[in-house]
Amino acid sequence: MAGSPVPQGKPTSQVCHPQSVPLPPEPEQLTTVRRILRWSLKVCPSARSRPLPLMKRILTCVLAGWTLAATPAPAARTPLQTTSRAVVLHYAKTVHAVYSDCLTASLALQKSIRAFLSAPSSDTLAASRACWKSARLIYVQSEVFRYYAGPVDDADGPEPLLNSWPLDELYIDAGEGGDGGIIANEKAYPDITPGLIGSLNLKEGEKNISCGWHAIEFLLWGQDKSSTGPGERPCTDYTTAPHAARRGQYLQACADLIVSQFEDLTQQWAPGKLGNYRAIFEEGYDQSVERILTGMIFLSGNELAGERLQVAWDTKEQEEEPSCFSDHTCEETIGDALGLQNIYRGTYLRPDGTSLTGPGLRDLALLIKPDLVPELDRKTEGTLAAARSIPAPFDQAILGDDDTPGRRAILKTLTAAEDQSALLRTLARALQIQIPEQAASDIAG
Repeated sequence: MAGSPVPQGKPTSQVCHPQSVPLPPEPEQLTTVRRILRWSLKVCPSARSRPLPLMKRILTCVLAGWTLAATPAPAARTPLQTTSRAVVLHYAKTVHAVYSDCLTASLALQKSIRAFLSAPSSDTLAASRACWKSARLIYVQSEVFRYYAGPVDDADGPEPLLNSWPLDELYIDAGEGGDGGIIANEKAYPDITPGLIGSLNLKEGEKNISCGWHAIEFLLWGQDKSSTGPGERPCTDYTTAPHAARRGQYLQACADLIVSQFEDLTQQWAPGKLGNYRAIFEEGYDQSVERILTGMIFLSGNELAGERLQVAWDTKEQEEEPSCFSDHTCEETIGDALGLQNIYRGTYLRPDGTSLTGPGLRDLALLIKPDLVPELDRKTEGTLAAARSIPAPFDQAILGDDDTPGRRAILKTLTAAEDQSALLRTLARALQIQIPEQAASDIAG
């Protein structure tokens, strides 16, 4: 009843009303979202009818921004890392430039051979020979990009199809003691195509070379039987001689195959191409410095000093001369030494006269082991100077006593190249890089 006394000892019954509990401050991020949403609806009134998609876009952008803001900045690169990266990026740029020039030169050779075959004459044959020489001088400067199982000489690389030697000419064409080779064997090989000659390369013998630079060289010059000059294949080998038409088809197929190989190599080193070899090479610049050094060390020591010069110096055999049909080995030895200098100094003079210049391996040496640089400079320049002193033709320079000018020049060149290779190994150790004794391309192959 109203007015009845409240029993003692018991709490007075009260109606509970929710009280205003202070809320925590609105997170700054939510405030930001609200402000962006209000601004978006103001500038785009039509979004009011479909606010959810708009909200989703706003949240996505804001969250992305917060994620970036929350991501710690990468640690600053050390001077060694900065220089290594610069050297690797310029090296990749140089590789692409050289292979692009190889492609341009091989296209010119392909066109010249096509013109020769359409109108065989001494003049058109001479023009094709000149194109071959020009293209070779560019190519040999690319050999420093080998030996680390890159695109040119990994397990699937085109190097064996491009540059294998020494070549058994009887495997391709007619000659003393042969049966006419692939060209004469129309029953077994009715259609001569780039695919066919590629499939026959190095089949059943390391001298069974069916394609590449030296196959074209042999088809343009023929066997070198002269002590004073190169081979003298007549243009009538492509007009009235037996199997003239098939010989022409073979020559054209060789030229076509080289073009396709340089197209692939150029694409592998093209800039800004997702997933190609260059993208991987530039990303892992620590490992790529090792690859650069490996290519230089093996070209200088194992290949140039060893396979190219020491073997020929020891045996005095003409067949141990790489470009024996054209007598072009002296010029190519200079080209190999020049390729080494290009990467060491970060320079490359292109056929059009323009120069590509940037950080080279020398910059790394200056940073890590500056006391080694004067000697590296001398050996790099000394190898090139010694190569230029070898008198042509090479197959005559290797003959005679050891004190003849030719043999002294060859020995001086191979010694300088060996010393250059040893100094580069010293630089590798200073960079804490272990260079294997066997090239990765040899293991891959």
